[in-house]
Order: sequence, then structure tokens, then C-alpha cells
Amino acid sequence: MNRTDRLTAMIIYLQGRSRVTVKDLSERYGISSRTVYRDLRALQEAGVPIGSEEGKGYFIVKGYHLPPVMFDKDEVAALLAGERLMEKWSETKLSQSYSAALDKIRSVLHSREKEYLDTLDQHIKTFSYADERQVETDYRIFVFLQDAVVNKEVVAIEYYSPYKDQYTQRDVEPLGLLIRGNYWYLAGWCRLRTDYRMFRVDRIENYKKTGKKLADAPEHTLQEFSEQSLREEQDLEEVVVQFDEEMIRYLGDQKHYRGWVSEEKVDGGVQMTFLTSSIEYFARWLLMWGNGVTVHQPKELKERVCELSKELYQHHR
Repeated sequence: MNRTDRLTAMIIYLQGRSRVTVKDLSERYGISSRTVYRDLRALQEAGVPIGSEEGKGYFIVKGYHLPPVMFDKDEVAALLAGERLMEKWSETKLSQSYSAALDKIRSVLHSREKEYLDTLDQHIKTFSYADERQVETDYRIFVFLQDAVVNKEVVAIEYYSPYKDQYTQRDVEPLGLLIRGNYWYLAGWCRLRTDYRMFRVDRIENYKKTGKKLADAPEHTLQEFSEQSLREEQDLEEVVVQFDEEMIRYLGDQKHYRGWVSEEKVDGGVQMTFLTSSIEYFARWLLMWGNGVTVHQPKELKERVCELSKELYQHHR
């Protein structure tokens, strides 16, 4: 991106947000903080009314607007691809909202871009894997949680844990909504467990406001949640297994959901390295591959697979 395009993009980025930090701009455009300051100064000298608030960032003074923004065909194609990706989240109403927004964008496109988009629309499709679970989530929960995050309101939820087959009542400080695999999660500070937790949204049975508000500078933050999650990931245990050649075609993308890190071809198959937080779950997953997989390490995993195999043998015998 040349400097002229970057300056224009910066104005659009600033105009779409209440406050933007130098760090935000630096990371978004891949430039140094020094270059960000230089670009902001150039925009101010060109007459763009950019203000700043100490500790919060920069903003465009209310009332200033760019001329109507137009999209090129690459941006239009990206928006259409985004609409297809959003279709799987129809239960949260995100899909409907995205489609409505795209319809408004279509209405202001030039005829050439409209024709391009109409043609492309007929040639972009999404397909789900045959074994992909379609999770239904009451869209009202999603909207409720969105509002709670924005308004910094503590929520009371009834949460179902399938592993313990029980419901628990939790007061949660909502920090954000996250996508992991095929599911939406609420990231928050659980006051019952006094720790950061992730709650799968489709497992929230009941929910309500508590009437309690978080401070403007809350004690618990999404940034701290992310840092803790990163630390936990660094504590994952390394697993090395070898899949026989005939098993590889059946494995497909499953490895990416089990903490796959790397792989290399070896005599008779492929040796793969994973990082896992649960030897137990990993051992149970390996059972489905029968004698088509061999455990190299750790010893604990090999022993657990042997124990589970014996249990299965005794059970089916």
C-alpha cells in the first residue's frame, strides 16, 4: 500500500471508530509508531480535523465526513465471500444482519461493480462437512450477551456442563464473544470460580441481568484473558504419533482440531506432532484409528491407550 492509499485508509478507519490508538494504526498498516505520528500530522496539515485524548487515542472531530466511499471489485468480492462465511451463523442473526448490510452496499455500487457482484454471486457457494454439527443457538442469547459486553453489565447464567451432566448458576463479568471451531463462546470472569472461563453459548440455558455494572476501568479484561490463555497453551503436552499411510486419507482435517503442530513422512506413514491439554481425550481419539496409529511419546499416552484398549476388549468380548 502506497502512502496516499494508506492516508485515505486511515481517515476511513478513524471515521468508523470513536477512538484509535497509535498501536492500533501501527499494527493495522504494518508501520512504525513514528510513521503513524508522521501520517497523522500530514492529515492534520491537509485539513482533516483529527483530535486526541490522552490515554484513549485519536479521533476525527464530529461533523467531518469523507465523500461517499466507493468499493473496487476486489473489495466487493471480499464482502460477498464474507457473506457466504457468515451463513453458518444464522442462528445468531449475524448472517441476516450481514446480508442486510451488503444489500445496502450493493445499492450504492456503480453499475459495473453491480454486474461483477451479480455474476460472482452465482459462483460462490459454501458446503459443510458431512460430519459437521449444526449447533442451534437462540439468537436472543447472542444479542443479550452482545449488549452485556458493550454495556459492561454482570450477567447471571445457568450453564450446562455435559462432562458432569449438571447445571450451575454463574455470575459472569462478560469480556467478549469468541469463535472456536464451530462454536461461539462467551469469554468472561466467573465469580463462582474466581477465574477466567469460556462458556459455550449454546450451553447457556437461562440468562438475565444482575443489575451490577463493571467499572469503566474493569479489574478483569479480555487482554488479560488472552494472556492467560496463551500461558496455558504454552503448558500443553507434546504428543508424537505415527499414522500408517492408508489412514492418512481418512484423517483429513481432523488433525487441526487436535492440536496438530507439524508432520514428516517416514517409512510406512507420516509422523505427526501435536500439543494437547488432555492426554485422556487424546487417547480416546486415537482409539478410533485402531492399529493404524502408533504412539511414540509420551509414555503416559501409550499406557492410557493400552488401558482403554483392554477395557474395550473386555467389554465387547
